[in-house]
Amino acid sequence: MTTIDIKTLSPEQRKKIADDLKQIAISEKEKRANDLKALDDLAAETLPGSMQILREASENLEKAKAKVFSDFETYLKMKIETIGVKNNQQSHTITVGKESIKLGYRITDGYGENASYGIAMVHKFLESLGKDDNSKKILGAVMKLLQRNGKGDLDSKKVLELKQIADKDFPGTDFQKGVEIIQAEYKPKLSKWFIEAYYTDGTGIERSIPLSMTSVDLPKDTDLTFLLPKS
Repeated sequence: MTTIDIKTLSPEQRKKIADDLKQIAISEKEKRANDLKALDDLAAETLPGSMQILREASENLEKAKAKVFSDFETYLKMKIETIGVKNNQQSHTITVGKESIKLGYRITDGYGENASYGIAMVHKFLESLGKDDNSKKILGAVMKLLQRNGKGDLDSKKVLELKQIADKDFPGTDFQKGVEIIQAEYKPKLSKWFIEAYYTDGTGIERSIPLSMTSVDLPKDTDLTFLLPKS
């Protein structure tokens, strides 16, 4: 590669180099603009068809979900009457041979507004304790149990742990009364109805049937390695 010392060039030569560089910059800018437009055009051409495929897949899953629940309605009602299933049972598994279907509902924790009064009572009681090391440890442990999740709700399992501490170590105190108020305000919320399907393969391993877009495997000959980080 030849190196040019710009100091040795005439004004005309320098101007030509500057003009050439300017033209190159303009050409590169135009190419980038054209490439970006081509990307937008390709997305506009591809996305509608893909959205239609996904809508149809979602609708088919919705119909399949409704059909399976409908098909098992008589069975479940008979099971409840015959066996006396508890009304708080959240799921039912039906197995025939090597195939199983599990259906039911999931709930998420939720608490009424008055739970905040119970939390305040617990905090006030703990703050009244001495400031020795043991008290600080108890305070730290309890505060962790009263932490809210991302949705602003308490964890019912942690509240149960809190009650065990209150009943064992602080009976008859505002700590225990506060926890009782929190528990009384427990109002679980229905999260979703679900269906899971399983089968035992020829090797005796239980496998699930993917029922969500995330769970479904791509065909084995699909190559998407171009999306992965290069080592």
